[in-house]
Amino acid sequence: LFISHDLSVVEHISDRIVIMYLGRVVEVAPTDELFEQPNHPYTQALLAEVPRIDLRKRAYTPVKGEIPSPLDPPSGCHFHPRCPFATERCARERPALKEIAPGRLSACHLNDG
Repeated sequence: LFISHDLSVVEHISDRIVIMYLGRVVEVAPTDELFEQPNHPYTQALLAEVPRIDLRKRAYTPVKGEIPSPLDPPSGCHFHPRCPFATERCARERPALKEIAPGRLSACHLNDG
């Protein structure tokens, strides 16, 4: 187990990554798959901030807004106030961590169709 905020380091020493936001797991995936195709909008935003030589591969929008207080987190999906894809459902319901592909989990209502 290795805990870090530096994904550029994590990429080189981990086989599997768990992404958390305000104490909740939002995505779990093998390292190479997570870096190639992040699913959760927070993961996408995090990876947009990792320095890359080939900038053509990144087309994600950086996270806007202030980080909510972990002592008084938002209802539903904790990331919804900062998510560019948030819907009313995101504000109401906490998304379940579901398998989206073999060995990959994500907690996002956008995966529901």
